[in-house]
Amino acid sequence: MEQIDFVTLEEKARPRKRAATPPKVTSASRQRTPRQGAVREGYRRLTADIPADLHKRLKMQALMEDRSVTELIVQAAESFLRNRD
Repeated sequence: MEQIDFVTLEEKARPRKRAATPPKVTSASRQRTPRQGAVREGYRRLTADIPADLHKRLKMQALMEDRSVTELIVQAAESFLRNRD
C-alpha cells in the first residue's frame, strides 16, 4: 500500500520550528518534585515474577477488599515473617 503525503511543496520548503529546549534540571529541583513512579520515603521497590494465575487472584482479591495489591502483599509478608519467629 502506498503512503500518501498531504504536505504541499510550499509547506515542505518552509523551515520547521524547533521544539523549545526543556529547562535544565538541577539537583535541588529534583529533590522537590518527585518523579513519576518514584518510591515513597522509607520504602523499597520489589520486583518479582509470579505466575499469571496468582497475579490474577491477587488483583481480584484486592478489588473485592477495595485495597491495593501492594497492601495485600505487605500484609502477607508481615504475617509470614511473624509466624516464622
